[in-house]
Amino acid sequence: MDNVVEKINNIKNIDDFLTFVVELAMDAKKHPDEWENKTITDYLGQLASWVDDMSQFDKETDWDKLDYKSFAKILYMGKIYE
Repeated sequence: MDNVVEKINNIKNIDDFLTFVVELAMDAKKHPDEWENKTITDYLGQLASWVDDMSQFDKETDWDKLDYKSFAKILYMGKIYE
């Protein structure tokens, strides 16, 4: 994905978010060799590790105000939604 930081910084609404997720999925399919975490197990595990690490060091994000319940629902629905 080109300019991923710019794409993330430009997400302002649900349509922008959905576009980003679709592009991320297409990138995984087109460029699997560029992905460090190739299985869902590895991906989710490293996602959790990144959040844990960044929540201690990233001062730009208010980690206490993120909507973790919605994130959890989004992640879980990816498991069961048809």
